[in-house]
Amino acid sequence: MLSRVAESLFWMSRYFERAENTARFLDVNFNLLLDLNKISLVENPNYWIALILVTSDRDSFNELYNEYTARTVTDYLVFNRNNPNSIISCINLARENARSVIESISSEMWEQVNKLYHFLQSSAPQVVHTDPSGFYKEIKNASHLFQGITDNTFSRNEGWDFIQIGKYLERSDNVARLIDVKYHMLLPENRSREEVIEDSEDIIQWMAVLKSCSALEAFRKVFLSKIDPETILQFLILDRTFPRSINFSVCAAEDALWRISGSSRHRYVNNADLLIGKMEAELSYTSIDDILSKGLHNYLEELEERLMKIGEQVHLTYFAYHTPEIEPTEIEEALPFTGIGGGRAIWSQAQQQQQQ
Repeated sequence: MLSRVAESLFWMSRYFERAENTARFLDVNFNLLLDLNKISLVENPNYWIALILVTSDRDSFNELYNEYTARTVTDYLVFNRNNPNSIISCINLARENARSVIESISSEMWEQVNKLYHFLQSSAPQVVHTDPSGFYKEIKNASHLFQGITDNTFSRNEGWDFIQIGKYLERSDNVARLIDVKYHMLLPENRSREEVIEDSEDIIQWMAVLKSCSALEAFRKVFLSKIDPETILQFLILDRTFPRSINFSVCAAEDALWRISGSSRHRYVNNADLLIGKMEAELSYTSIDDILSKGLHNYLEELEERLMKIGEQVHLTYFAYHTPEIEPTEIEEALPFTGIGGGRAIWSQAQQQQQQ
């Protein structure tokens, strides 16, 4: 497979997943405010700043807006074309990638990408403010339909594997960041875990964390009515059966990478396979007590950095142009990852090409 085709399939999938996750976060936040009876003429900035922290674009946001409100955050995360992580930017980029490999994807996949693209082009901010739930449901359903069409119309070849790698690397990164931000907002240092659990408002917010990942029903089937931070973290980070957990996503990305390279448990062909194999093994033998003893923020921050490294190695191995003289032999020599200092890395094809 041509590296150009593989790269476009990878990014098409990753951008679509990113757009869905952003819509998911916004939708759950609106519903959370309704559940808490926080919808009023007076805005609640603490509930909106979390969404900017999830995408780690706070400095960029502050350059454009003076306050955190439903309108400013929605405009930035949905319609702002200068924000590379906004829904409209992600779908635009997904469509451009799909267009560049239109001969390699099914006509149904292209039609679905194009349909969502034109839906967003014709949508106005006022539509979102009057019916946010309906708008975000449209985005999520479009993403689910695209994934279903892909599952049923795309041959299980190398292209399919690159689509899976993009989707699951993006998904695990988004879940890790969501947990990190929400956990520290819900569990301040001056409150014990018992105090949080006894507060009905906090229980509603923890349920919102699960809803952000469409995990509430699946969680209840495993833990019944036991809603507390430890069990939620255990489910979203370590569960191997739920398709939106970090562990499941890493395993799925690992399987796809190994199918392409031919790596196995005892033989790694390249650095990307090595890094994701180490991550999968550690997740398999990690307990929630190990994570909390290390510090949840430190653990998730390290996990996000390792996911970035895996993405870099995928780029170096399969997408970047190499010559024998410059090809890296050590993991530490990976292509620098371009992103916002201390925040979410905005890793895009344009930035990678500029660095080559």
